[in-house]
This record gives sequence, C-alpha cells and structure tokens, in this order.
Amino acid sequence: MRSTPRTFSPAWIFSATSGSPSLISNYSEYYRLTSYFRRYTKEMIGVAMGINNLLEIFNEKYYENLEGGILEAFGPLFRNAVKLYIYPMRQEAYDRYLTTGQPAAPGASVGHAFAANVLITARNVHVVDNLRNLYDHLQENHYIDSIVGFDATILSIFSRDVLRRIKEGDPTWEKMVPVPVAEAIKKRHLFGYVPPAAARAAS
Repeated sequence: MRSTPRTFSPAWIFSATSGSPSLISNYSEYYRLTSYFRRYTKEMIGVAMGINNLLEIFNEKYYENLEGGILEAFGPLFRNAVKLYIYPMRQEAYDRYLTTGQPAAPGASVGHAFAANVLITARNVHVVDNLRNLYDHLQENHYIDSIVGFDATILSIFSRDVLRRIKEGDPTWEKMVPVPVAEAIKKRHLFGYVPPAAARAAS
C-alpha cells in the first residue's frame, strides 16, 4: 500500500483452473479498490489477503494524506458488506516480516525451532495497541475472518518472491504458481517475463 493515488489500469487473465476471470489492479489502497468494485455490484465483496497485507491496512502511516486518517479510509473499505478473508502466515515468515518488511523465503533460518509449525492468523495476530479495539470490533462483527481449509503446502510462497524470480529470469517461479497461470504469464510476457532465448540474445 502507498498513500499516493495511482491510475487504475486492469489486465485480465482467464484462469483455466477456475473458469473465471481474474483482475490485476495497481490500486495500492484497498479502500480505493473496494470503492471501485462497489460501482459495479451491490453484492457482498470479499477480499482475500495475507497477514502482511492485513498489517499494512492497519498501518496508520499510509493514511497521513487523509484528513480523517485511518478512520476516513476504513469507512469506504468496510461499508456496504465488504469482508476481509485472511490467509495465515507461518511464524517464521511473520517474524521476518516484522523485522525486515519481507516475509521469510522458503528455507530461511528462524529464531526458534517451533516457528515453522506455528501459524499466525486473523485471531492471534498482534495489532498496535491504539488500534486493538478497532480491530476487535471489526473481527467480532465478522468484517475480518480467518480463511479455513487452506493448503498448508503453499504457505511459503509469496507473490513478491514470485515476481522477483520472474524478473531475474529464475525459472523456479513456474513451480510456485498454477500451471495455467504460468502459461498465461509466459504467453503474454507479463510481470517482466522474458523468454530464455530472448534473454540470452540480449546478454
């Protein structure tokens, strides 16, 4: 998230696995994104995100440009049946995020042995004290819920890591996304993807 508004420029990728379109947006503020969706539907809007994104939403520095601060942003974010579904994060990734701003990469060393098996969820995540009552209110009224039935084998995969590998020409990124998504990225040269042959010719 950033405090500077950005122009919306969506790209559509059809996912063969789900049979439905996916929207990629460069809206960096979630309250702007949900306001955009509200123009086209009166139904409930569900937003799935990770623990790190949830903490970014509760970071007051991103709302310094708003006269009403975080409360001004939360009005349009949560009004009219908007709900946040939070994907859990392993303790090791959470610890690294708190210290570096980046989740731990697969295989990264951790400070304590049990970290690899502990999950941080929407129910046990730590929010700064002055916003704790606000967070509890949103959770108790089901504006924020934990995702259940998740695939624990993919908890070590983070979008930033995938994007970095794509830009660096590291082919291991293909194993981190569904096959149809990898095929679409390579076919349309998305996210800075350069075919191996083209990369060799340019070097």
